[in-house]
Amino acid sequence: MFAGQVDGATELNAQRYEEFRRLLEAERPDVVFTHWPVDSHRDHRITSMLVYDAWLGAGKKFALYYFEVDAGAQTQLFRPTQYVDITATEERKRRACYAHTDGPNFYPKYHDLMNRFRGLECGRKFAEAFVEHFQGARAPLP
Repeated sequence: MFAGQVDGATELNAQRYEEFRRLLEAERPDVVFTHWPVDSHRDHRITSMLVYDAWLGAGKKFALYYFEVDAGAQTQLFRPTQYVDITATEERKRRACYAHTDGPNFYPKYHDLMNRFRGLECGRKFAEAFVEHFQGARAPLP
């Protein structure tokens, strides 16, 4: 699903709030992952607010987790509550990031370091970190 937003020009207004709430409600998710809201990238902040508003509108019926993008460079003040070991799938994540952006310059500078650092924090080679919003439904991560 793509929410009809344009990369680099994501919109936040009453119409977008309603459209996104309906879209997410139709999916009936058990868990939703969204950007951490304190981020230097405008699209990330807006996406986070759209998801948060839809979560509130849904009566907090699904578990809500926030993820980081580029710790320190874009994502700011992120303090994880959950970790997921991605050691077995790190290469797949790397290829996906290369498909999204300038991987040879982007991935080693941000994601590789972030994955290794989060891995150190939880005793794994590579990990991703999340912040769980504890006020809604619960869905444990693997």
